[in-house]
Amino acid sequence: MQQQIQQFWELLKSSQKILLINHIRMDGDAWGSLCGLAHTLTDMGKEVAWINDSNVPESLAFLWYTDFIDPDLDVEDYNPDLIISLDAWDSMRLWQSYIKWKHIFDEKAFVMIDHHISNPLFWKLNILDIESGSTAELVVYILEQLHLVSHITPLAATAFYTGIQTDSNMFFNTNTTPRALRIWAQLIELGADFRLPITECFKKKSFTQMKVWERALKNMKQECNSQLSYSFLSEKDIQEVWISLTDISEYMKGFINEVLINIDKTQIAFFLYPLSPEEQKASLRSQAWYDVNALCQKFSGWWHIQAAGFQKIDTQENIIHKLLEEIKKVLY
Repeated sequence: MQQQIQQFWELLKSSQKILLINHIRMDGDAWGSLCGLAHTLTDMGKEVAWINDSNVPESLAFLWYTDFIDPDLDVEDYNPDLIISLDAWDSMRLWQSYIKWKHIFDEKAFVMIDHHISNPLFWKLNILDIESGSTAELVVYILEQLHLVSHITPLAATAFYTGIQTDSNMFFNTNTTPRALRIWAQLIELGADFRLPITECFKKKSFTQMKVWERALKNMKQECNSQLSYSFLSEKDIQEVWISLTDISEYMKGFINEVLINIDKTQIAFFLYPLSPEEQKASLRSQAWYDVNALCQKFSGWWHIQAAGFQKIDTQENIIHKLLEEIKKVLY
């Protein structure tokens, strides 16, 4: 990885206009790593533009500068010297922002920075470290190696801290390493507001969110002698609590981590909800000794060993049936 980091440095030195992109349906790590790097590059005197298909989720608006994301940015007109992808484990996770401007992406210097075990190394220069608990952690490590830590502003430090905190589930997941904890302490020294992401991402719940969780709690089921816990939200459930399909992922954020996988005796948990009338999204979690990434790969899914998911055009009933079949093979 050191060779790739040095190659990145050579590109960075020779670039003035930089375009940052992260994956669709941003989570804390995608936005935290992008926002933190954007502030750091700006402090270095670089011109930075940020792009994604959609705006930053409301739940991450506390990290400021959310209006800098421009789904309608004319990438050809911006004409970047360098493009950096953050936290996307394949090119399709960049979605329309990538597809629309693929001819620009193909001709420009492009660096992919990620930590997902399922990443196929999809671009010209790939900095992949599956030992990193988050892309934010990896970006800070890269900045350390390049002696650029002095450019991490307090705002950048808080953004990086958010990415590390959310992807490690408050340092609970097994991807928490001594390096992650050292970087965590370093970011606090650099001025990170360490209470802010904990409050915003883990503690705060809206009344509407709790009403949606109530539906999911009513739909909970167990199989395999209580080793498997799962739940779902149907389109009817969503309509009855008066929220849109596009908002459901935000309202259910934390449910599988805080509820399903923590039920006594549970070894594997999954949660299913519709993205559209045709497409469903499944999220899976496991205790340390079960590989849900391998399970999700059977459904063309992705992510980490203990936290994975997939999207599939099918009925909820069929997906639940197929998931139960596959999980029972693992648990029995």
